[in-house]
Amino acid sequence: MIRTQKKASHVLQSVIAVTAACLVFAIMQGIHDNYGIMLTGVVEHTGLDYASVSFVIAVGQILYGATQPLFGMLALRKSNAFVMLCGVLLMAAGLITTPFCGNSLTLLLSFGIILPAGTGALCFGIIMGAISPIIGEEKAAVVSGILQASAGIGDALMSPALQSLIQWKGISFTMPVFSVPILLTIPAVIWLGNKGKKAAVVQSTESARKEKLSQILGAAFHDPAYWCLLVGFSTCGFHMAIIETHLYSQYVSNGIPGRIASLTLTVYGIMTMIGAVITGFLGQKIRMKNVLASVYGIRVIIALAFLLLPKTIPFAFAATAMLGLTGDSTVPPTTGIISKKVGVARMAVVYGSIFIGHQIGAFFSAWLGGVLVGTSIGYNGLWAVDLCLASVAAIASYRVKE
Repeated sequence: MIRTQKKASHVLQSVIAVTAACLVFAIMQGIHDNYGIMLTGVVEHTGLDYASVSFVIAVGQILYGATQPLFGMLALRKSNAFVMLCGVLLMAAGLITTPFCGNSLTLLLSFGIILPAGTGALCFGIIMGAISPIIGEEKAAVVSGILQASAGIGDALMSPALQSLIQWKGISFTMPVFSVPILLTIPAVIWLGNKGKKAAVVQSTESARKEKLSQILGAAFHDPAYWCLLVGFSTCGFHMAIIETHLYSQYVSNGIPGRIASLTLTVYGIMTMIGAVITGFLGQKIRMKNVLASVYGIRVIIALAFLLLPKTIPFAFAATAMLGLTGDSTVPPTTGIISKKVGVARMAVVYGSIFIGHQIGAFFSAWLGGVLVGTSIGYNGLWAVDLCLASVAAIASYRVKE
């Protein structure tokens, strides 16, 4: 009887932990994934050109990745709750101060540094590291798919809301309003932190606490699988930044109304949930490297479609649905492979270092798109590069040794 009660209590606690983690991650991703919608509003509000604001977003993409291993080490030294709380406050500060920016320098500080640093502190690795001790490592792979899927909820709800509010009231009203939901996650962050401080957790991560960043990363660097994952994730970042930064503008430039274009991003958000959950469960049945290589292979076909097919409304919905299905699907198998190799305690650090490559790819995509839009090459140049990079990623992923 007592054992049954303990089991029921653990199940309930796990459900609450996963729900709280999904809430925090969904709101963070709902903001991070919609820079493309904010871009047009920021251009209109500040008077800066498209290329300048794209560059600010590109810098933010780099920082989103670069801060993750640093926040991972801080989480080992302090706690995941401390890091997540810092993330909430930084995100709110960035959202509130951006409308007051009147030039490139202040916009870079607020929209390109403070806000992205906050999202870095609320990244997948940090949140997953917070809930893994609560749910148990054996459930981590499946839960990672559910957690990543929650990003789609953020996209599905926040994309049309952002577009409607910006169109109605502009950036000066919209961005401070969107700081409210992220601030409301503070109780969830504190609860997750308190539940993570168990004696068993402290014992299991004690050795990791004593390690230096160079020791953890040094061990990872000697594993060929690390470099294969890094190549794949770098090309993934290039691909994802096309969606987050330029896809909305591309649809609008092809005559698709802004309201319809934002609805396609809602479809994208819904499909990311499905895709992440599918790969999370497939990783339990099929070798994760094969799941990962297949996702990149599907992206090759999608990029080819963008190069060859007319950008009609039906195409926009179908293509964006496929982009969503493969969008976050790389995360569960990637984190699953990393977790197997280095353990949950070190996952945030190693995953964060690989995510730097992801964001370097995102930087070049966000920046290059801003440059190419002003030329005759346009968006086709981005998709051509994406096609080549996705092919390389598929090959590199298949070569991973689990």
